[in-house]
Amino acid sequence: MTTAPQLIVLATDFSSEAGRAYGQVVAMAKKLGAQILLVHVVESLPISANAAPLAPVQLPLDMSVLVKSAKLSMAQEVQKLGTSVHVQVACVPGVDVARTIVELAAERGASFIAISTHGRTGLRRLVLGSVAEAVVRHATVPVICYPAK
Repeated sequence: MTTAPQLIVLATDFSSEAGRAYGQVVAMAKKLGAQILLVHVVESLPISANAAPLAPVQLPLDMSVLVKSAKLSMAQEVQKLGTSVHVQVACVPGVDVARTIVELAAERGASFIAISTHGRTGLRRLVLGSVAEAVVRHATVPVICYPAK
């Protein structure tokens, strides 16, 4: 009986901070004989209909344009990972980026999640939040966080 190779979910937002993890994740994947699932969540910000606070929240009508644009950017990111390991890609819409990453990792049977922190502190962290911290809090598999320089 053969077992499926391990899968490492590598989250990216196309920033240079996210790219810091690429080399180390590729090295780990090689060592483990694992595959990489490079994930980008296209954040769909909910909007209130007609600015009515009690109306049901709606998502933007055409996320397909944003997903298509993300897929083009994803092709460039895959090239940065090289060809020494098998890389799959997923560009998915989601309201909560961290939860979407965690849910996708669970659906795909990931062994690990790898994510870089942006190193935000103070007011920037309070306003923008920390996706990496939320992933660590909600994940059901080990999370490898690559800290800001």
